[in-house]
Amino acid sequence: MELLSIILLVINLIIYIVILIPVLYFFIFSAASLFFTQKNHTIKVKEKRPVTVIFPAYQEDNVILNSAVKAIKHKSKLAKLDVLVIADGLQPATVETLRKEGIQVEEFVNQQGTKAAALDFAMQFIPERTEEIVILDIDNVMKEGFIDHILSSKIASNLRIVQGHRTAKNQNTAYAVLDAISEEVNNSILRRGHEVLGLSSSVIGSGFIADTSLFREEFSGKVTSRGEDKEFELRLLRKGIRIGYDDRAIVYDEKVQRSESFYHQRKRWMAIQRDLKRSEVKKAIRSFEHICNIDYIDKVYQLLIPPKIIIIGVIVAGTLLTTLLTILMQCGMLSLIQGAWIFLFILLVITSITSFPFKYIKKGMALKAVIHLPGVLLLMIRARLNLRKIGTDFIHTKHEID
Repeated sequence: MELLSIILLVINLIIYIVILIPVLYFFIFSAASLFFTQKNHTIKVKEKRPVTVIFPAYQEDNVILNSAVKAIKHKSKLAKLDVLVIADGLQPATVETLRKEGIQVEEFVNQQGTKAAALDFAMQFIPERTEEIVILDIDNVMKEGFIDHILSSKIASNLRIVQGHRTAKNQNTAYAVLDAISEEVNNSILRRGHEVLGLSSSVIGSGFIADTSLFREEFSGKVTSRGEDKEFELRLLRKGIRIGYDDRAIVYDEKVQRSESFYHQRKRWMAIQRDLKRSEVKKAIRSFEHICNIDYIDKVYQLLIPPKIIIIGVIVAGTLLTTLLTILMQCGMLSLIQGAWIFLFILLVITSITSFPFKYIKKGMALKAVIHLPGVLLLMIRARLNLRKIGTDFIHTKHEID
């Protein structure tokens, strides 16, 4: 019986430490995000800088028509905008309409089925005068001032790449609300918090601006995976290239609306994280020259962190289970373990409060999120258990909002 108790205690300790470290990580950066202040740069240019906005577009004609037309009409005091659409599976009528709007369209059959391949193809058609490019997803819509905010941050800070503030376009279902909240929590921890502590922001995959030369050097022909944004980010950080963040530069992004879409999206993300973790951790271990590269080590650690919803589930389960056992068994050691799990639960609550986007509470959306959390946890467990079954076929998340 004593041996069994020792084994259970050891298992509990291992699980506790595995969960404690990422919670402390989230807590530190979410607390730091409270001190974030966006610098308002005033930049004057003699001539507008040439910037090309790139949309990799796979099918969904109505969506790209809406996004690309809004992009070409986007007003900027600092930039002269070109819009380039990489058309994969668009109808001829859509292509013609886009071109009539003054949008450059290049048709492409994406045999690899990756966004990386589409962006690699796009680099052949960027106007020679283009100094910076902005990458947008097919459903992204730039808020007024997006280009001027993100470009002024880039110029004033002398950076080669800056991530904008991607936020929800829709909150019309419970899963869309959860996806929106997750995005804003990541903005708080992985971007604002990192900026405050002097670390690079995390790249999301769209809504960022980069030097055309940087993209050619570090992306074209070098980034090939389905997690192109993370692979690109790791390449940059490995070379000591800092990634900035502008919280004012808002780009709207459609959030998944149904449980199955949520499941497939998260499953794909988990598969990408798994594959990058395998390759990047080996590189980090073998190459000690990166040991002092805090930005890079920080990003590699992020690949090791389990999904937040699973961490929440483990903490809640650990707290409830140890509390129940303490009541039933009246054991002093169990009381200590219970106290440790309660401490972790409190730390999680504080972290959630400091990083939570309170605008969703004002709209009465928090209750929807809380009610659906158990269902999301089950979806994530299901996705994790089925991770080995994910193939190499292209998985497209259908958009429902133009």
